[in-house]
Amino acid sequence: MTIAAMFPGDRRVWIVAASILGAMLVAVALAMAQPREDLLGGNSVGARSVTVILPARTSLCVPDLRVPAGTGRVRFNVDTRTGAFPAFVVSVHERGGGGVRGRLPGSPVPGHRYVSIPVPVFPSHPESIEADVCLKAAAPVFVWGNDNLQANVPAPTLGGAAIPNRVAVWFLGPAGVSRSIVSQLGAMFRRASLFRPGFVGEWTYWVLFLLVFPALAYGAVRLLANAESGRRRRVPLAALVGAIAFTVASSWALVTPAFESPDESEHFAYAQYFAETGRAVETAQTKRPPYSDAEGMALEGVKHTSVIELTDARPPWLRADQRQYEQEVRAYHPALPQSNGGGFHPAISPHTPAYYSLLAPAYLLTRGDSVFSQLFAMRVTSALMGALTAVLAMLIVLELLPGRRSLAVAAGLIVAFEPMFGFISGAVNNDNGVNLAAAFLIYLVVRGLRRGLSPPLAVGIGATLVLAPLLKGTGYELYPSVILALAIMMWRNHARREWLAFGVLAATFVIFQFGWSELSSGFHHTTFTTPGGGTPGSTLDAFHHPKTYLSWLIRVLLPFRPPFINHNWTIIHWPFFNIYIERGFASFGWYAIEFPKWVYVVIGAAFGAAFVLGVRALWRNRGRVRGHLPALAFLALVPVVVICAVEAAYQPALSILPVEGTAEQGRYAFPAVTAVAALFIGACLGLGRRRALPLATGAVAGLIGLTLASQLLTLSAFYT
Repeated sequence: MTIAAMFPGDRRVWIVAASILGAMLVAVALAMAQPREDLLGGNSVGARSVTVILPARTSLCVPDLRVPAGTGRVRFNVDTRTGAFPAFVVSVHERGGGGVRGRLPGSPVPGHRYVSIPVPVFPSHPESIEADVCLKAAAPVFVWGNDNLQANVPAPTLGGAAIPNRVAVWFLGPAGVSRSIVSQLGAMFRRASLFRPGFVGEWTYWVLFLLVFPALAYGAVRLLANAESGRRRRVPLAALVGAIAFTVASSWALVTPAFESPDESEHFAYAQYFAETGRAVETAQTKRPPYSDAEGMALEGVKHTSVIELTDARPPWLRADQRQYEQEVRAYHPALPQSNGGGFHPAISPHTPAYYSLLAPAYLLTRGDSVFSQLFAMRVTSALMGALTAVLAMLIVLELLPGRRSLAVAAGLIVAFEPMFGFISGAVNNDNGVNLAAAFLIYLVVRGLRRGLSPPLAVGIGATLVLAPLLKGTGYELYPSVILALAIMMWRNHARREWLAFGVLAATFVIFQFGWSELSSGFHHTTFTTPGGGTPGSTLDAFHHPKTYLSWLIRVLLPFRPPFINHNWTIIHWPFFNIYIERGFASFGWYAIEFPKWVYVVIGAAFGAAFVLGVRALWRNRGRVRGHLPALAFLALVPVVVICAVEAAYQPALSILPVEGTAEQGRYAFPAVTAVAALFIGACLGLGRRRALPLATGAVAGLIGLTLASQLLTLSAFYT
């Protein structure tokens, strides 16, 4: 095969993509080659809070730990408050064998830090030994860990008496020993394959990163370079974009550890309960638990409650941990209940079963398999929703620029490779349902603004307006923009056909809304799917205190505090950057895993440049813009209204000011992701029609590289 056959189409696309991806691959390789502390494992407990006050010369013992081969240090997280750091002694007592001791001298410097106490190096075989680990201090200290015990974990003891909390313990190699991520790839992939479907092994991740991901990058760039080709295609462009997006999201389903995405354990519980019973979860607190026994045992197997949201905790790494879980499941099999969950939980109880019903087929197909197979099947179903969302981004741009298929493909690929969107699409989360519905609604409205409202479009818009909030209440965020767009359509078109279509839209909306109102009580819901069941927006503090809301909104959006903002909110320096750049692009796990700050500064600068280019594009193409002005205004309004709605929902009530930090998550803006992708493509025209494709290619290539870096960052943060 010749070079021309391997790299056909627009040469500029290949050159730009190769330059950017090459530079990013070098940066990723250098980062992975940097030596790091040799962490060998731990007890999967993070330092969430003080769990033990350890008196001087009293023994704190953590029983039944698996000490990995090669351990040369044992680490605890301790706090002396204002006192000096005392000397520490650690002892490791092997079950059925001897023990070893280690000592760390004291320090006059007080504070809160990790202490790593050296011990004789454990042999390289077996993989681990079972042992009790005990700590003594020469003076009183506070030891960190997690509150509450797990059912299958024995309690630590303090002076021989059991305590009802978990103590965080880590095992490291000898002092001075460091290893790069590259040298740990095999171990990292082996650890990542635990608590997965049965077909997943270490080989899966080698194939993913050495074959699948390069093929995705090559396929995406080749699609961009050849999108304008006039030859007849066997597979439509939309299908190819969807296939790439689906593969990206499915790869995230393999990279993210079980239940390590926002509220995934709760969303899985809802889907499982609905598939088993056909009922919605309870909306008020009762004695019924939110999780079934089957899921509860799986959560205990991966030490979910002591790992989630923490940067220093790791999921179980050893085959022995998985074998223990499998033995516990077999002890109950086949009587381990899967339908006795469904209790109240604030993360899921406000939602209808609409999204979860879409996951039911995947669950039922894997019902006889492990919880982890069921979870993966549900994740793949969500990945399909993410793929369709990316396809709709392409179709929106194709509607506005019918002669620029390459730019339309770029819009779809931008959505597909946006790291946070791919991460959420590869997880069980009802955001994926509302993102898809919002993308479909935006596409239908843009099509209506461009071509006029037809009865089929009217049916689609009316039905989707009702269905989007059923998937998640954030679907109401699209209503203001859509209502304004419909008003523009009515004002511009007065033909009988148009008025008939508006009648069809109204009738469709009423029929679907009435149908839901008849069904809602059977699913413990009111007609409106807001958390309180009230009219959308009416229960928000912003509705009753608009001046306070505007102050809050300005403070969130601007990187400085204007002098006329009177409320003393002690939120972070620039909330918008934290929420929509950091958490909107690359913040994984439960927002615990992030890149260095400079990465987000580059992303923010790219956003700023895109805004300037967008203004320039409007000016340079002002003649053509007039015909597209309603559609462009609608697309611009969608993200503005969505962000304003998110901030209205999260504006602190007057009674709880001041506020520290930000509760908003960047994924809450994803109902507008297709509109943002389309606007970015429009901004690329600010450099001229000829330079637009190389610029869009640069954005796609940058996101491909960022996705690769994000997946490796996630795996290394959890498994090295």
